[in-house]
Formats: sequence, C-alpha cells, structure tokens
Amino acid sequence: MAWDDGLEQGSEAYSIAASDNNRIRVVAGPGTGKSFAMKRRVSRLLEEGIEPSEILPVTFTRVAAEDLHRELVAMDTPRAEELNGTTLHSLALKILSRNHVLEATARVPRPLNEFELEPLYSDLCQHGGKRDVKKKILAYHAAWARLQHDDPADVEEFRDPEFEIALNSWLTFHRGMLIGEVIPYLYQYLRDNPVAEERSEFRHILVDEFQDLNRVEQEIVRMLSDYADVCIVGDDDQSIYSFKFAHPEGIKEWCDNNNGAEDLALTDCRRCPARVVQMSNHLIGESPTRDHNRQLVEFDANGEGEVRIIQFTDLQQEIGGIADIVEDLMGQGTHPGDIIILAQRKIIGTYIYEELVNRNVPTKSYYQEAELDDEETQERFAFLKLAANDDDRVALRWLLGRNSNTWLRGGYAHVRSHSADTGLSPWATLLGLQDGVIQLPYCGRLIARFAEILERTEQLQQLFADGGHQALVEELFPEDDDRWRDIRALSLEILENEEFDNEGTLNAFVAELSYAIAQPEIPSEIQDVRVMSLHKSKGLSAPATVVAACVEGVLPRRPDEDQTDNEKLADIEEQRRLFFVGISRVKARPDEGEPGRLFLTCSRRMAAADAHQSGIEPASFEYGEAVMNASRFLNQLGPSAPEREIG
Repeated sequence: MAWDDGLEQGSEAYSIAASDNNRIRVVAGPGTGKSFAMKRRVSRLLEEGIEPSEILPVTFTRVAAEDLHRELVAMDTPRAEELNGTTLHSLALKILSRNHVLEATARVPRPLNEFELEPLYSDLCQHGGKRDVKKKILAYHAAWARLQHDDPADVEEFRDPEFEIALNSWLTFHRGMLIGEVIPYLYQYLRDNPVAEERSEFRHILVDEFQDLNRVEQEIVRMLSDYADVCIVGDDDQSIYSFKFAHPEGIKEWCDNNNGAEDLALTDCRRCPARVVQMSNHLIGESPTRDHNRQLVEFDANGEGEVRIIQFTDLQQEIGGIADIVEDLMGQGTHPGDIIILAQRKIIGTYIYEELVNRNVPTKSYYQEAELDDEETQERFAFLKLAANDDDRVALRWLLGRNSNTWLRGGYAHVRSHSADTGLSPWATLLGLQDGVIQLPYCGRLIARFAEILERTEQLQQLFADGGHQALVEELFPEDDDRWRDIRALSLEILENEEFDNEGTLNAFVAELSYAIAQPEIPSEIQDVRVMSLHKSKGLSAPATVVAACVEGVLPRRPDEDQTDNEKLADIEEQRRLFFVGISRVKARPDEGEPGRLFLTCSRRMAAADAHQSGIEPASFEYGEAVMNASRFLNQLGPSAPEREIG
C-alpha cells in the first residue's frame, strides 16, 4: 500500500504526511488521528528511500512504537521491519549502555525499583529523616528536569549540594541509577560532546506527546535534531505530567523558536461519540488559564453515545457497583478488553481490581510496580536479580538489610568503606568476612544474613543452569499464590514473546522484567478488563470507560496549603486536563454495536483509614468515615451531561 492510499489531498492527515518542511508542529486533540498521520508520514519517508536506521519515531510508550512498526509492516511499507521506534527513556538507556558512553559518564544505567530506595534512604539518614531525604531527591530531579543545573541563579528551595554529593557517591558505588537520572545523564553526555556520533545519527525525528516532555527531554530532542528534520505532535490541553516536571510551554513556543516551522492541526474527533465530545469541549473550555479556544469537532457517524453519572452511598458500594457495570457490559456482549477502569488512587483501583478478580472477571492492573506490592515478592525479585548478577550491589544491599529497622547500616558502612578502599566488590568483601580473611567491626548480623543470601543465590543459579528461565519462574513465582500472581503472569508473558531469546542470558530476562515492572506497558492484544490511573490511560481508548472516585480530594486533588494562589490554580487546572484526558478515552464503534459508553462514579463516604492511606483530604470526618463531595468537574460538563443517578 502506498503512503497516500485513501488519503484525501488537502486533508489534515495528508498535509502532515506530505509536508517536506524540516520543522513541523502538529497540535492534535484526543481521538483526532495523530497516530494515523504519523504512520503515513513514516511510510512516505521509507518509500522515498530513507534508511530505517536514520528515522527515529519517539513514542509515549513502547507499545505505541510496536504498533507503529506492526502497522507499517501490514501496509507492505518497504523495509518497515527494520524501523526501530522507541520511547525517549529506552533510547537513553540504550545510548548510556554503549561502552564509549559508559566511559564518559562513569555511571551504570541500572535503574532502581521503588522498593530498592529504602536502604538508600537509611544510608543517607545523616541528611535528615526519610521524608527529608525524599524531598531532597525530588529537588535534585526537579533541578535536572528544569535545567537548573545550567542556571546557577535558579536554585530550588530544597536543593542541598552536600546531600547530592552523598547521593551520587551512593549510586556510583552501588552501580545504580535513579529512574529520574537516566534522561539527565544522556543530556549531559550530548551537551558535553557536541561532535558525538549520536548527535548526527538520525535524519528524521518524530516526537509524540511533546507537551509531556520536560525541559531536559525537549533539549535532548533539540540536540539530536542538529542534522535532522523534526516533526513534533502534541496538545497542551492534554498536559498532565507536572509531577514529572513536564514543560508544556515547549510545544506552545516551538514555532517561535524554530523559524519557518509549519504549524498544522488535527481537530476532527473520530474516536468519541458526540455527547462525550460536547462534554469534553465544555469542561476544557471552563479553564480560566487556557489561552486559546480550540474545539474538538464531532464526527457524525459516531452517534450520540451513552453517559451515566452515578453516586453511591459509600466506597464499598461504588466498588461493587462498578463490578456490576462490568458484568452487565460483558453480559451484553462487550469484550473484557474493551473496558477500562480509571482510578486516580492506587488503593481504590486495587479494591476494584480485587473485586473483579473475586468475581472471576479477567482483569489486569497497570499501576506502577503493582507486581511488587508484597514484601515477599520483592525479596524473590531481588534474589532473581542477584542470581543474574552477584555484583548487583543494589539488590545485595536491599537483601542484606531487609529484616532490620536500621537496614544494618552501621555494619554495612564498614563493608562499603572497605570495598571502596580495596577495590573489592561488596560481595567479595562479605565472602572474605565469612571466611575470616577480613575482619571488620559490627558485621556479625551481616555475615549471618549473607550466608543465607549466598546459599539461596547459588541454588537459583544452579536451577537456571539446569532448567533455564522457566525453571526460575516456577521456583520463585509458582502458580496458585496470589502474592505473585501478577509478576508470574508478566514473567511468562515476556518468555512467550517471540522477540525474547529464551536461550539468552538471565541478565537479559531480568532487565526486560525490571523495565516492564517500572514502566508497565499495555499490550496490543487485550483480553482483560484494564484498571489503571488516568495518567496511564494516555494514548488508549475503549468502547466502555469508567472513571471512578470522581470526588473532591481525588479529582481534583486538594492543593498543598503552602502553595501560592497561582500554584494552586495551576494544580487545579492540570487536574481538569487530566479529567479531560480520562473522559475522552471513550471510543464509539456503532457499526459493531458499541455506541461508546462513559460511566462517571463517586461515593459519599469512605473509611477514614483508606482516605488517610490514599492521601485524600475529605470534606470532613464523621465516626471513623471520610465524607466526600462530588467533583466540581462533574458540574462543568455542560448541558450534554446527564442527570446524576443514585447507585
């Protein structure tokens, strides 16, 4: 199929695919076909003979990159099978792993899982308690994301140079990297090496969701595009990642900063039913900080759709009510994979997930590191990492201190100091201590714990030698135990992927599993009801969409009291955009009997303990219960919104 087959000349999609301008901005609202337009543009480049290795499609998720690849192959686009789309994070890990880059950065790109941060917090306790350390790490990330390292006049309130030296020392010694450091270290390498081969590696770069990149990510795109044509796609109405320090001003100012850039737009919403389009336009139009009046255009063939707003007495009724909705939809013929449930608090999403599982509804949770919520699962995963590499110092550090309130930091400090002085690894130092060759104070408990770790690690390594990846999965995550149900399923999914080499190293499997847990991806072939946060739903669509817990304190969350008035307003308006993203996931397929259904649910009360654990600030507390008010956003959906029902 040629790149322009079925494309009407002069249409928005045709203009995007056909343009030969070396700088293009595309503002694309939800459901307007940006992926379709990007696919046709890449197809044109390949048909014109551009080498696949010289085209860099940067997508929001790895699955989006895989979808682009698969659809181009299905179109019989020449050499499409050689195209490598990627996320910016994956690209950074790939470049940082190159030998010449490792030498330049002197850091190993081994990201830490969330649970592996606990011993780091303990080892850095001289810089404050856990809360203070976390705040200083956040300031460290913020400085990088906003490029404050390059502007001495712009200093974060909580930045602590002495702490940052200690943090970097810990990470360097343990050969690990914070998730938030991966992009900054790629930036630093590219900035410090203007003639690096990576800066001229590509001739064409296409970047999706540009509004969700932070300044350092946008600067990486600029440096990679010194010799490349660039097409960026995004929508500032869908900017929802301030907690990752997203810089939506980058897409707003892009044409001003790129002389001669072509400015294109996609506005026809081919995804949502008319009623949802009308509600979405009204909701986003209520924003007092919006500096334009773009409107999504209804697609008549999609029909009106169905919308329900339901209030329940309490959270347990809401959870049961959502499960009833799912079962009713399935009874009407809706496939489980055509249902997504969005809950902005993980604890609420987990309650819904467990209720559906208990009802034998095929369901999958996509909250970050959801597979590692249980400490026993964390320990088994850490042992898997250590079996793959006994010099995985992060995994070893976590396992050594796991059962101690102090993480055995006193004795471990002596091990670390000795290792740094002698050049021995912590593993080798502990072997020396166990054998009596090395003598260090306060290490008795460490030595005893290490003996257990050594025995278990050697057992797992022998098991892998005898039976491969599958044997380890069966040993560590056996069937019929709910504690590791999800990590087992994810492990088997990786092993069954035809692109994974089952004869390869254990390290490769661990790396793939670690990435999948830290950056949970949603596969293209969906068989289950999907439960996730609204942030995670970006880029997805489903004929039936449920947005749960539409209450004040969740959507929107309550701003911090120490924020300025402008900061509070900005926070509320980002939550509006988040709700806009959530409700616009609904996909109409009237020709297949799916009109496009949206369910917005809320409850009046929930257990006070759940509210505290979720960080929800209710309207009030009464007799151990949190009293909730319905979200203000439900009042701003316009005249197309239905009246509320009692659940």
